[in-house]
Amino acid sequence: MAGIVLALVLPLLATDTSQAASATSLSVNLASTRGPSTGVGEGFLYGFSEDGSRPADQFIQPLGINAFRGGGWFSGGWIRDGYQYGSATRADLDSIIAQAKRLTRPPYHAQYQVLVSDIYGANGGQPSNTRYPCDNGDCSNWVGFIDSTVGALQASGLPFSYDIWNEPDISAFWTRGVNSAQYFQMWDTAYREIRRIAPGAQIVGPSFAFTPERNRGEWRTWLAHVKAAGTVPDMIANHNEGDVDDPVTVARALNGALTAAGIGPLPLSSNEYQPADRQTAGVTAWYLARFAQSGYTNAMRGNWVCCVTPNLTGVLTQSGGSWQPTGNWWALRDYADMTGTLVDTSGQVGSMAISASVDSTAKRAVAVIGDSNGYSGAASVTFNGLASLPWLTNDGRVHVTVHRIPDQAPLGAPYIVYDQNVSASGGSITVPFTFQGSHDAFAVYLTPASSSGGGFPDGYHQLQNLILR
Repeated sequence: MAGIVLALVLPLLATDTSQAASATSLSVNLASTRGPSTGVGEGFLYGFSEDGSRPADQFIQPLGINAFRGGGWFSGGWIRDGYQYGSATRADLDSIIAQAKRLTRPPYHAQYQVLVSDIYGANGGQPSNTRYPCDNGDCSNWVGFIDSTVGALQASGLPFSYDIWNEPDISAFWTRGVNSAQYFQMWDTAYREIRRIAPGAQIVGPSFAFTPERNRGEWRTWLAHVKAAGTVPDMIANHNEGDVDDPVTVARALNGALTAAGIGPLPLSSNEYQPADRQTAGVTAWYLARFAQSGYTNAMRGNWVCCVTPNLTGVLTQSGGSWQPTGNWWALRDYADMTGTLVDTSGQVGSMAISASVDSTAKRAVAVIGDSNGYSGAASVTFNGLASLPWLTNDGRVHVTVHRIPDQAPLGAPYIVYDQNVSASGGSITVPFTFQGSHDAFAVYLTPASSSGGGFPDGYHQLQNLILR
């Protein structure tokens, strides 16, 4: 198959002492569980066609997409229609409904966060003379907008979550000043109208660009107001697109800010993550590894080639007249195999992160590894606690498969750099690997030992055939 390179490097376990000493050492404790593995990070901001028909299922189903954020974006919306319900607004709503029909139903069941401000037309390209909600204290047109658009979406019978305004702390989206009297008029009015029209729908926000670590006062003021006004959203949303916003520490800061404000725990959504200058397979794997341990409910990749190009936020690329996966896509694909139950790991060592899970039904343990700073050189991961998982061994052995995912576009499949049975008699094994490129990602699969001593994880040949067809 074109583009598939099988580099079976069997003697990797015989790494010499000097190399092992200089390697970054990671660990996984298979006997210590930490809750279900839910695929946090398998979400996207736009990246689908207007009608929701593309990308093809062969690129979406293997990822287990569980969250999506969109708002039409392309038409100019309410502003283009002269601040009334017209053809541009209708086009955005038709697009949202078409995408949601595909994504909120089986097999995906994804949360669809509606970008209400994008339907309004405030997507960063709005004209300088834009009339913003509640200008001069008059919110009547804003109320009419919410009634018309949310009412139409609810009439579709599809489940939606409503994200009131995108990045109000950036003037490109909200020029009236975040946490100003007008901002809170806009927020409170929208919140109450959505509650009236769609009492069972989730409200999401504030979708600030800056985390509590980067602007603590902004978050403190916002949380104090929404608590006092009774307009606390159902899900707290923020963006992790700083250089680099660590999902684990940001989630901790968000939970701390909620506690300090006297607000109980709420689900967290990172509805944009990964900055434009870090779109590599290694950084994607780093984010995924950190999101798995963060406590976020879901997370969606930011889109830097926005917005209705069906490239899944750039993880697909055009090649030979068709869409093909990149290293970023394969990092997401291998992470999707991290099903079952999360187990404890060394977390982050330096700038390298690892997360892992065990799945007795699928009979596998999977670890995903990425680095945020472009590491190159030797590394290793030690899997402890093998004795606690008797179903993972066969005749005292476990099968180890290591995928090296280079940062390439297109990439037909990961490189298989280790693929053999290993003795598990000591209760632990150490698997060395090498970052040959500074933006590599890795996935390590443990499965019961096979009689042949080699092979792909289940479904890989079928998946590659689909992609390369």
